[in-house]
Amino acid sequence: MTPTLYQFFHRHIQYGFRRAGLGEPETVAYVSDLLTRFAHTDALYPLSDHEQRPLTTVVQFLAAQRAAQEEDRAAEMIVVRHLAEYTLFMSSFFRERLRSRGQLSYYADHGRSAFAQTADLERNSGQARVYWRLQQDFARVAETVDDICRHQLPLGAEAYGERPLAALWRL
Repeated sequence: MTPTLYQFFHRHIQYGFRRAGLGEPETVAYVSDLLTRFAHTDALYPLSDHEQRPLTTVVQFLAAQRAAQEEDRAAEMIVVRHLAEYTLFMSSFFRERLRSRGQLSYYADHGRSAFAQTADLERNSGQARVYWRLQQDFARVAETVDDICRHQLPLGAEAYGERPLAALWRL
């Protein structure tokens, strides 16, 4: 039986996080779910502006958050949680690119802040604890996911020819 994408990510995240001392089951599950959702490119950009153009930058997410603060708590929660998740994903999978552009600390700072705000807005105390852990361990989580990608999921074209994503199912 072929594992689901969530099971695939969960297995690798669980192993990598355990090695890094980040093995809390709730955090492992949350990050595994995040990676599963963001494997679909449209999930990276679910928010849009008033002209229905997708928001694609941290600055746009921050502006949307500011506008949502004036509307209602639920709208603000959607935007700030997406900002938190987006910055974590980008700081993990595109770490070297952000570093080369001098943007890694910018993403990390906004990610930590967004996870803290998400924790404050969350009504479920168990889920709020996960957000607080991600806020506190943002850099370690991002570094660990990057390490997992580079060492457990070597998807470079040189390793798998012209179809590197097919390698996900072979590991």
